[in-house]
Amino acid sequence: MEQKGNNSAEKGCELGTRFDARRSDAPAALAHAGAALRAAGATPATVARVELILEELFLNSVLHGYRGDSASPVWIAVRADGFCYVDEAPPFNPLEDGPAGVAPDPALTIEDQPVGGAGLLLIRQLARQASYCRQDGRNCLIITV
Repeated sequence: MEQKGNNSAEKGCELGTRFDARRSDAPAALAHAGAALRAAGATPATVARVELILEELFLNSVLHGYRGDSASPVWIAVRADGFCYVDEAPPFNPLEDGPAGVAPDPALTIEDQPVGGAGLLLIRQLARQASYCRQDGRNCLIITV
């Protein structure tokens, strides 16, 4: 895994296709990313990694950032080797904020797991490179797999 920065997204983060922050929009967001990656010649392994990371980011935006389904925006701009992810939720850097390196406790149900434990670890480990910045009131992430 390459170094994951805090501010290097600032100049390269772009808005892409807009989705409403609703759990029901997650499949469309994943399908959009998968189709764009396949059209760009990405390998099935790359598509799978992007879809896992994207699903985690999208659902975190809906459930934790926006506190539930809403018409609030999430933008996804697909690149040949990853994607840009932007939302207008409160500031949160999934590369540094929340529990770092916390593995899920198998004795707990999924509902009782600490927020951010497994999901943030998944994002951090599956990305080859990732960067975050807060720009124009938005969380901006660039993820490369």
